Amino acid sequence: MEPEMAKLLAGVGAILAAISPVERIVGIIGVVLFLVGAISLADFYGDQKMKDDAIYWFIFIFIALVVLIVGASLGVLSLPALMTGHLLAGGFGLGAFLATLVIAWILFITSARRFRSMMSAVASRSGESMFQTAGSLYYWGAVLVIVLVGLILIAIAFILAGIAFLVMKTPAKTQT
Repeated sequence: MEPEMAKLLAGVGAILAAISPVERIVGIIGVVLFLVGAISLADFYGDQKMKDDAIYWFIFIFIALVVLIVGASLGVLSLPALMTGHLLAGGFGLGAFLATLVIAWILFITSARRFRSMMSAVASRSGESMFQTAGSLYYWGAVLVIVLVGLILIAIAFILAGIAFLVMKTPAKTQT
């Protein structure tokens, strides 16, 4: 894929991903576009680590979301037991819910480390420092997502990454 198209996909995808907490389907499409664009740029640059970081970022995010869905299901299923006085069953479900929240949070932070590394690689290749800022905001957003303020930081990080992709100069091919 041409670098101009990869920049466009990653930039538009990042901006669409920023609205994923509000509009899930558009956000998912944005994440996929962002991933395809980032992988294409990594291929263009011949940077296997950047490509691996993009792929692992996505894998960890996907697993974290599956864990959250399972945890939310366990939490919802434990509510009737708690309401009817079955404290052992309800407590087990609630404990499982809290455990899955912690596991998902750890996976989310792990994915954020990959995202930050990918953004650092793009920043060093393109000379666009906004990528560094986006990577740092995303990381701290992942750390703070447990208190929900992190979702705002992640949205801002995606917007900054999208703008950075859209304004970066056409990359010159380099060898690693």
